[in-house]
Amino acid sequence: MTAVPALPAHSTEVLLRRRTPWWHLSRSGLFFAAAYVLISMSPSLLPRTWYFQGLITGLCAAAGYGVGVLLGWLSRRAARAVGLHVFVSEQAGHVLRIVGPTLVAAGVVLVTVSNVRSQARTASVVRLTPLSPLDWVLALGLAAVIAVAFLLVARGLRGLTRRLAVAVGRVLPRTIASVVAVVVVATGTAWVSDSVLFRRGMQLMAAAASQVNDETTGRPAPTSSLRSGGPGSLVGYDSLGYQGQMFVTSAPTTAQLTAATGRAATEPIRVYAGRPDDEDIAQVAGQVVAELRRTGAFDRKVLAVVTSTGTGWVDDYSVQAIEYLSDGDSAVASMQYSFLPSALAVITDRQTPREAGAALFDAVYAEWSKRPADSRPRLVVAGESLGSYGAQAAFTDVDDMMAKAQGGVFVGTPSFSPMHERLTESRVPGSPEIAPVVDDGQHVRFATRGSQLLTDYYGRPYGDWEFPRFVYAQHPSDPVVWWNPALLGSQPDWLREPRGSDVNPDVTWIPFATFWQVTTDMAVGHDPSDGFGHRYGAELVPEWAAVLGLPLDADLSRIVDGVEKTVNRVA
Repeated sequence: MTAVPALPAHSTEVLLRRRTPWWHLSRSGLFFAAAYVLISMSPSLLPRTWYFQGLITGLCAAAGYGVGVLLGWLSRRAARAVGLHVFVSEQAGHVLRIVGPTLVAAGVVLVTVSNVRSQARTASVVRLTPLSPLDWVLALGLAAVIAVAFLLVARGLRGLTRRLAVAVGRVLPRTIASVVAVVVVATGTAWVSDSVLFRRGMQLMAAAASQVNDETTGRPAPTSSLRSGGPGSLVGYDSLGYQGQMFVTSAPTTAQLTAATGRAATEPIRVYAGRPDDEDIAQVAGQVVAELRRTGAFDRKVLAVVTSTGTGWVDDYSVQAIEYLSDGDSAVASMQYSFLPSALAVITDRQTPREAGAALFDAVYAEWSKRPADSRPRLVVAGESLGSYGAQAAFTDVDDMMAKAQGGVFVGTPSFSPMHERLTESRVPGSPEIAPVVDDGQHVRFATRGSQLLTDYYGRPYGDWEFPRFVYAQHPSDPVVWWNPALLGSQPDWLREPRGSDVNPDVTWIPFATFWQVTTDMAVGHDPSDGFGHRYGAELVPEWAAVLGLPLDADLSRIVDGVEKTVNRVA
């Protein structure tokens, strides 16, 4: 009988790999995938919809499986390198095969039930309905589809890398061929992901956003000359875009103002400029200033410069608070610099909002500075979300802001905003990140609700509140405030410290998972009622009252009722 020569060890490994069925799954990969699936179901700032839960769970399952496969491979390599062999008796192996899966299954069930209940608690905190059993089934089904899709792509790339390594190995040493194959496939994958998938996806979303911007509101152009797009306006109504048209047509009437305040009112001024493709930001800001001059805005009591969000949206709660509190003797100026949703703008272009915020304020400030000091309006600044991020870019620091502006309210400011970040870092020790105390509240105060202006988060009274006054309104449950790429790998203070009153105490930081949870929370940030998430409503009235110099104990209930009746809630 002819002896069959033994194959080299590496050839045996290749044959074994080839004989491994395509549906084979790594045990260590499955263990970590299951662990990350459970982690993905843990609560975050807001309750998730079934499709966002499915997205997060699918991503975490794929990431966990990849980590498990990598760790399993490294452990096998390390064991082989040191000659480590682990033997288990047949009886012990039989027990492990029964007890192990049973304990794992019991743990999965217990953790799953705990997470489902905890997510229900999150929903009750922000007054929303938790996911139903059917929602959970749909979420897990979607997660399975996403995880399998990532697994198939990964295995396809691995197969491509091996085939390329074999081809290159015909002319180069095996090790070098493997390195070349990995580099080529990784580079190609990165190029396709960025240039084809990401950029093409961004283009499609930008096209959809542009289409929304070009839609008409169905509202007729203003009949007042005190509105951009109205009689005598230097900008056409059609050029304002969807959000600009909503802004200039949403102002309360003098009758509505008087009904709420009991005082005679003046018709408020609202000016806005859209951004055509052939104009730069400085030109658009110049149009806003021209509109302010035309309408007599520099003769008003209050002049507010508001940086819009990515779509050009301006929060009407903030604007109407100014108009009611000033009896209409106000002018509010804003402009469009983009038509992209804020979340998309944050990913693709963080510079333009900053340029727009600085250009608009600088242009208005230059004109305002020409007026006699004793007859200038009170110049205040505002912005919400990405608008707040852009508005603060007009100032180099807090001292510069206090030197130029005479007050302001920043709403739902992203924590990565430079000035917000510096203020938070300089907070008094013992004050939490969700409500920092800066210089005992002398000029700047952070408020998690409208009534939190005289005391800090724990009820301790501030010192005197001097002018100019600035308020940062931010809910502990607002994912727009707390989203930050750093969440991927580091635990923020707001998840080390006691949770906010509108946040489930079970929320904790988990590497990788928390970032994606908060990311999807942003998409549902407007789902809760006012006072939770990214919904800031009538609470802005007392904040603006304080900034504008009204008594801090003034009864504002009639004004709040008036704003609630006339405010434009469409974002």
